[in-house]
Amino acid sequence: MNGPGALATLGFAALLAAAGFLGWAVLRKVSEARRRTAELARKNRELRTLRELSVLFSGVGPDEEVFARLFETLRAALPVRALAAVSYDEDPDGRASVTLSGEVTLERRTFLDWLASRRDLEGPFLPVSPAPRVEKGPARDLVLNARCTHQVLLPLQTPAVIAGLFVVESDDPAIAEPQTLSVLSVVADHVALSLQDRNLRRQMQAVNERLQGRADTLQRILEVSNELKANLSTEGVVSSMVRAVQKSLGWNTVTLSLYDRTENVFERRAHAGNGPDVLLPPARTPRDELARWFSERYRISKSYFVTHIDRSRDVESSGRIDRRRRTAAAGTWHPDDRIYLPLTAGDQLVGVLEVTEPFSGKVPRLEDVQALEIFANQAVTAIQSARAYEATQQMSVRDSLTEAFNHRYFQETLAKELTRHERSGHPLALVMLDIDDFKKINDHFGHPVGDVVLRGLVDEMTKGVREMDTVARYGGEEFAIVFPETTPEKAWFVADRLRTRVASRVFVSPELPHPLAITISLGLACYPDDGSSKRQLIDRADQALYQAKRSGKNCLVTASSLADLRAF
Repeated sequence: MNGPGALATLGFAALLAAAGFLGWAVLRKVSEARRRTAELARKNRELRTLRELSVLFSGVGPDEEVFARLFETLRAALPVRALAAVSYDEDPDGRASVTLSGEVTLERRTFLDWLASRRDLEGPFLPVSPAPRVEKGPARDLVLNARCTHQVLLPLQTPAVIAGLFVVESDDPAIAEPQTLSVLSVVADHVALSLQDRNLRRQMQAVNERLQGRADTLQRILEVSNELKANLSTEGVVSSMVRAVQKSLGWNTVTLSLYDRTENVFERRAHAGNGPDVLLPPARTPRDELARWFSERYRISKSYFVTHIDRSRDVESSGRIDRRRRTAAAGTWHPDDRIYLPLTAGDQLVGVLEVTEPFSGKVPRLEDVQALEIFANQAVTAIQSARAYEATQQMSVRDSLTEAFNHRYFQETLAKELTRHERSGHPLALVMLDIDDFKKINDHFGHPVGDVVLRGLVDEMTKGVREMDTVARYGGEEFAIVFPETTPEKAWFVADRLRTRVASRVFVSPELPHPLAITISLGLACYPDDGSSKRQLIDRADQALYQAKRSGKNCLVTASSLADLRAF
């Protein structure tokens, strides 16, 4: 074709080509705009998801609750149908927190078994986040839901810690597409960092609470130690100690026993326990019965933790020991669990402190046991100080040879008792007694034999009277006994029984060629019948004793009988 027609045809073709190129360019622009819009929407969803995760993990709720909400967040943004999440707490037992959410049909026990078999998921540490692991089809190692055909496993790891892992499944293949995997990787990184931050905050809170607890405990120990120092008697110290352990260190039941070396027993001296059903330990326990628990098998620090299992069965024959409990890790306290703390001064056993039923109801932590030990050390010092004070006091009021009370103590006691009985109107009795022919014993056998006789007489006197009565050495071979709250008839009976006991006793000594028997003479005066003052009462009892000597010795004479003789 020639001429204008050909040119028109060529022009129209060029126009069509230009229009086509323009249309293609427009379509390309539209497609690019749509792609950018989709990418922007994806990033917006990703940002929204991360923002929700930030809010989600900023709380202090349990991990199970947080992961359950994480699933809801992921499901709103991605085609996720089932989720299994694990976080590792930073504790000595390495416990894992597991959450199963969505359409999971797998049993929790089965998942835990799978998790225990996959040690490869716990290491090694990597400088960057590990890539997602994609599994497809029913033959995959772990199946959360058989209807879900695609699975993505993402370790939750930072350069500093393995925080856990989570597994997501879906029946939509889009979950395994690069864009979705990229979003899941970002989520996994964010979750790992959030878990690490949560664990650090938990640890810091625990450390702060522990430090505050230690400070409070040390303050209580200081206060109680000052209180112990204020007690000058052993009874006051041990009573204060059990009350302080109960009140300040958090134990419901506390028992303190002191060791009696002469009889090889622990003697219960103080007890604090709440409730009417509290059973008191025996008053006297053979040493071996308690010391059998003082072995390395039960040791925690310097104390001994004996569980109800140990107490109820022969662990040696069964071979079963709960070693987890032996570490005093957190656990429920059993009513038959015990902690024994030996009280020692150097290599000398002073006693034992037994505690049970902590206020918390939990097995105490190591620092709780150590706080108890710090306090016990203070208590041992206080007990020794009290004993030293009591020994000094006893030396000031006791006769060094016979261990009867001395003359000064007798005078003070009689004066106090007369004042008390004057107020109450009750009767009181005083006996003065003397060893018959004691000078002949000293002259014939020597003073060492005389000392044996004096000590033996005091022994008989102490055995024959009450704890409330006072046995004193008045001077030389003369002794006195104060009987508070005692009628003349009762005093006469006790005094004459003492005379009979002494007469029937046989004294044996290496210095004696043969056994020796002695007798005593006694004078009895009573308040208010025979005198109202200390001087009057002593004089009347001494006069009655003199009359007993004149009457042939080895007899008891009452002051009232002397009055009858004078009247006659």
